[in-house]
Amino acid sequence: MKINLVSFLDPIKYRGGGEMVTKAIIDVGLERGHDIKVSSVRPNRIDEHSEPDLVFLVDVFNNAHSLASLGAWRAFGSNYLRRAIRRAPFIHLTNAYADVCNLPYLPCSGNSALLCPIKGDSSLLDKLVTKDFSNRCFSANDLVRELYEQSILNIYVSPLHKTISEKVLGLEGRDSFILKPLIDTSRFYNMNLQRDIEYLFVGIIGEAKGFYEMRRRFKGEDIHLIGKVAPGIKLDFGVHHGHVTYDRVPSFMNRAKNFVFLPRWPEPQGRVVVEASLCGCHVIGNENVGALSFPMDLSNARNYQGVEEELWLKIESI
Repeated sequence: MKINLVSFLDPIKYRGGGEMVTKAIIDVGLERGHDIKVSSVRPNRIDEHSEPDLVFLVDVFNNAHSLASLGAWRAFGSNYLRRAIRRAPFIHLTNAYADVCNLPYLPCSGNSALLCPIKGDSSLLDKLVTKDFSNRCFSANDLVRELYEQSILNIYVSPLHKTISEKVLGLEGRDSFILKPLIDTSRFYNMNLQRDIEYLFVGIIGEAKGFYEMRRRFKGEDIHLIGKVAPGIKLDFGVHHGHVTYDRVPSFMNRAKNFVFLPRWPEPQGRVVVEASLCGCHVIGNENVGALSFPMDLSNARNYQGVEEELWLKIESI
């Protein structure tokens, strides 16, 4: 098939969690003989087939939440997106909640209303960054609804992600696919090392990833934290290792008895939980961890075989 893939961030250029997933899907699609062209906002590039067989949308509203990065002022135009989805049948993958909520994370936890209670307390700077001076829920936007209601397939990254997204949208009866975690099991596995770390956290150290709950529960304990500290956070507990390169993370996970992940708001997947499970950690999580909503043993590497192929078989069947 000739496929136009439309993503806010070019998954070839960027290496965030969502982009890693999208690139893996693209690579397998190319191997299966599909002709995939990618258009993005960052970097600004339009590369597309004039007569595509399929349009593949990925996190199209995933703009930054800072003025330095121009916030929502640096985005796909609504006319471009509408034109893109009218050229061919389209599918829609979201790695986060950016396509249903234009605030950082999902601070309503999915308990949305036409008038967003969070936006009512937003500062002028926040409204400027989001290019949204109303208090209406982003999911009420006509274009947002079109992307989910007219898509021939909505793709989510965990059962929780699907449940929360459809709850926000009031969406029922649309064909969907839940993508299992795409993990390099040759990198993340139990090395049977001595476990000399009681508790471990990996990620941005801030409110969204559960900083205050971790502080409440584990201050004074042997907890090691890996990652950058979010603005406004004073880290006054545990052992902070700062930023650690991705290739060193498995060794830390193999030294940890317990992996802690207690996000403040719903986390679409939380791939670090899967990585830690594969490395033999006991996971201390909560109901906001998407990965924990999968009805499978997260520590079993066989569960992650052929995930990309499974998605492409679904796409090709429709």
